[in-house]
Amino acid sequence: MRLPSLPPEAQDILTRIEVEDRQISDAARHRAAELQQLANEESDAVAEVQRLADADKAGKLNREERGEWNDDAGEQAVQKVRDPSRLTAANADLASIRRKKLLLGSSVQIERLTGARIKHELAKYNCKLIAVQRPQVPLAKGERATDALSRAREASLALIAERKALAKAPRTNGEVKAAAYVEIDKLADSGLPKTLAMFHGAGIAWPRHTITEGRYHVPDGVALVAFLMRDQLKTQLSKLIEFNASAFPDAMSAEEKTERLAELDLETEAAERLEAAAVEQVISEGGVAYHRPNCSILAALSLRIA
Repeated sequence: MRLPSLPPEAQDILTRIEVEDRQISDAARHRAAELQQLANEESDAVAEVQRLADADKAGKLNREERGEWNDDAGEQAVQKVRDPSRLTAANADLASIRRKKLLLGSSVQIERLTGARIKHELAKYNCKLIAVQRPQVPLAKGERATDALSRAREASLALIAERKALAKAPRTNGEVKAAAYVEIDKLADSGLPKTLAMFHGAGIAWPRHTITEGRYHVPDGVALVAFLMRDQLKTQLSKLIEFNASAFPDAMSAEEKTERLAELDLETEAAERLEAAAVEQVISEGGVAYHRPNCSILAALSLRIA
């Protein structure tokens, strides 16, 4: 995988992220080993609790309590009393092991940009990339860089969500009608009966519909009706489309959608660059922060296409 050469600042960020990748990977392997060890300990602890519970049920978990000395018999009275202390301790050990397992198992995996994704994305750029100055992170009075990062990230995610929603925005009433008319015209044109061969004694060549992979040809009544009632179909479908259009108040024309998508692309790029700047500022101040796993690579590395 051939990567474009990176400016020193961008290479430093990539190197740092790759070091974090190894550290997190090592920690994950260590955690998996700990979980396996705890699973083994839990199995042994369950067996021990069961063994002691069976012994207690059989009346074998006892301790001796000595009474007064009997001078006549020359011996001290000894009484066996139930003693569940070992069973209690074994249950406590088992509960402790399970708490440790729960804590380890509920550890949240860090969602972050990885070196592998950076390299994968960089490989797509068959051009020169140059460094750009990071935007200044605006901080309110008394605000920390981590607070600014949260605010910037929310702004980025909101713009990304808006773009996804906009891409799925319904078409306008007029666009739907135009598309419907094209389909009606196509169907109606295929329903034209052909009479030229009748001048040589043939009958009317009615429109036919091919089914079952071209093996059978049957009369196409729908196409014929569309041919005969082209205008009526358009009128009735127009009424139906106008009725349904009220369910889509957020409809946008293709031109409006294209224009807004272009605006959102610019706004999102600016927002992601500000977010990336906030991440790097938190890190430079000794804090812990990560770039989003699906963030813009160019924003994270502060690059642009030359």
